[in-house]
Amino acid sequence: MNTHSAQAAALIQAGERDELAFDLLCESGKAPLEIIGFHAQQACEKFIKAVLVIHGIVFGRTHDLAALAGLSFAHGIQVPIDKNALRVLNCFAVQFRYESRRISTVNQADMAAMIATLKSWAEQEILDCINQ
Repeated sequence: MNTHSAQAAALIQAGERDELAFDLLCESGKAPLEIIGFHAQQACEKFIKAVLVIHGIVFGRTHDLAALAGLSFAHGIQVPIDKNALRVLNCFAVQFRYESRRISTVNQADMAAMIATLKSWAEQEILDCINQ
C-alpha cells in the first residue's frame, strides 16, 4: 500500500468513526442538533479528503465542504453532491461552531444520505485508483 492509499484508508476509517457517532447520537433521540451535525460534517469532510488524497491533490487546512468539492471539481473529479447542498453542513464545522452563525435546517435523514453517498463514492474512487 503506497502512502496515498494508506492516508486515504485512514481518512475513510476516521470518517466511519464519525458516521458511527452520528448514527448513535441520532438513535439516542436526545443529542443536540449541533453535535449531530458536527459528526455529519466531519464524516463528509473526511470522505472528500480521502478522495483528494488518493488522487494526490494537495489541500489546505479547511473544513469547508464546498471548497473541498470545488477543489475536487477543479481537478476533474465530480463530487456526487452539489456544493450548495454540502455548504449547509459548514455551519457545524469546527471553525464555525464558535461564531454566531445560524444553524442549518438540514434534517438528520438528509445528513445521513449525504454521509452514505460520499462514503460510497469515496470507497469507489479509492478502489478505482488502486486498481489502475
